[in-house]
Amino acid sequence: MRWALAIGAFIVLIVHGIVFYDQFTNRWESQQKAYFEQARVQAKTDAERISLETRKPKIEQTIVTSFGDTHVDRCQTCHIAVDDPRFVTYQQPLHTHSYSEAMGDVQKNGRWERRHKFSDFGCTICHDGQGRGLTEFDAHGKDPYWPLPMLGYVSQKDWNKKYIPDLMGKDYIEVNCAQCHTEEKFAGTPHVAKGRTLFYEKGCYGCHRIEGMSAGTLGPDLSEVGNQRKVDYLWEHTVDPRSLVPTSFMPQFKLNDEEIKSLTIFLKSRRGMNFAETALDRYKFKVTPTVPQLGGTQESEAKLTPAARGDKLIHERACLSCHKLDNIDGGISPDLSYEGLMRNDTWLMDHFKNPRSRTPDSVMPAFAFPNDDYVALTAYLETRTTPPPPMSPEQTYKALCARCHGEKGEGNGMSAVYLDPAPRNLTRAEFMTHKPEARFMQAIADGVPGTSMPVWGKVLTEQQRKAVLDYIYATFVKESPKELKSRNVAEKNPVPMSPESVARGEAIFVARCTGCHGRKADGKGPNSLDISPRPRNLRNTAFVNDTSDKRFIESITYGVEGTAMPPWIDYGLSQNDIGDIVNFIRSMNEVKR
Repeated sequence: MRWALAIGAFIVLIVHGIVFYDQFTNRWESQQKAYFEQARVQAKTDAERISLETRKPKIEQTIVTSFGDTHVDRCQTCHIAVDDPRFVTYQQPLHTHSYSEAMGDVQKNGRWERRHKFSDFGCTICHDGQGRGLTEFDAHGKDPYWPLPMLGYVSQKDWNKKYIPDLMGKDYIEVNCAQCHTEEKFAGTPHVAKGRTLFYEKGCYGCHRIEGMSAGTLGPDLSEVGNQRKVDYLWEHTVDPRSLVPTSFMPQFKLNDEEIKSLTIFLKSRRGMNFAETALDRYKFKVTPTVPQLGGTQESEAKLTPAARGDKLIHERACLSCHKLDNIDGGISPDLSYEGLMRNDTWLMDHFKNPRSRTPDSVMPAFAFPNDDYVALTAYLETRTTPPPPMSPEQTYKALCARCHGEKGEGNGMSAVYLDPAPRNLTRAEFMTHKPEARFMQAIADGVPGTSMPVWGKVLTEQQRKAVLDYIYATFVKESPKELKSRNVAEKNPVPMSPESVARGEAIFVARCTGCHGRKADGKGPNSLDISPRPRNLRNTAFVNDTSDKRFIESITYGVEGTAMPPWIDYGLSQNDIGDIVNFIRSMNEVKR
């Protein structure tokens, strides 16, 4: 027993000794002593040897004041041999920083001279990290709360492990090279240049603003995203926006790893005012409208017809990063192949200038293009008047309908997640079998205003439309339409429109309808996230004004089968109450002349 206690006490003593030694000594001191010893062995003069023998470990510190905020760099406390060419073969931290002609380093008389001297630049200006840190964990920025971990060399414990290998490597240093070397074709920042190109090619500029580059308003301002986000967030959000922001409507683009890397480096380099700018440059960026200049010269384009120029623009303006046209498919937005048969010039011009004027919840940005560009794009799309070749009903559905409604008719096609209202789920028999066939035939032929359901009347013959509808019933609904019950529903609202009726309708709406349709009647009430299909946006003017009084009255009175809309006749609403609600809905959608 005594021996066990003695051994235990001895172990405790050793552990305490190690802890005390670790607390009162620093690893950098032993690293500096190792450097002094190795340098002394390699010294060529007695004076140098004597100097090294008397040298004691100390914190080495550089204060950098020439680049924005003052930087305090103590990196050379550990990396003490960083500028000693004799240590080029040693391991870190006693390793000479590499030389590079691409970075401006030159050889004179067999000796390298640095363009970026440590006394001027320090280390963190280029590498990031925490310059004041004196342990590897702190100095390299491994603390997950430190916003600037060392670029390309350090990951933090909360990063997605799946992407960490992609975030390593010297290419990420370009982020900080671009703070001084802002020219677009600078040889030392190829990934920044490629990312900038992709920013335009993929249409990012339409949604996002970057000061001096773009003026988008739908998405977050990215002018200083490099200060706000770490590379792991930028990479993962580019790969799959909804993995980090479940409510994001940013498209999931088809990018390869090299393109994602270039976009990540480019976005990380967006840090607001860079070192090459003056305060005056910054002010000019803010007050000057930003319109990306893409494509050919005005002289070369003047020789083109509007339609030919539109054909050119539709490729240059990144439209096909989202849309489908013939064999090119962005996999996100509607197919434009038959647009000339579906839309007229007025609709197209309105939609180009302000997509939400035609589809209120459209995710398409309002691009700040010149009016001539809209005219040219419209002229080109109006030439798209060749209908698809004859196909079987199944082939027709897969070619024209599955993009939105899904291969199995469940309303989850490749474009569905970006559409609001969402495409109809055609497998809901309770809805599909309780509506007249004429309504579906009309919706296919004339489209549904205010939604992404286009006009197929000139693309498909009536026989083809009927065949597709029969295919849907046989394949997805798997039930025949029910014999519809006769309902006593007025063709026109029996309650005259008046301020008093609108006020009564609003009061009833607030009391009964806002849980689903929202206080603003935009379909985004507190219950809406749990409802499929989502509640109707009753501020969708195009939809509301195309919908008859009879349909509104019937839907409110008897509910809508296959949805969460209940029959309000069972909950005490009178016909006059329902008429007041209809008047309130109409009052929010009056078209101003």
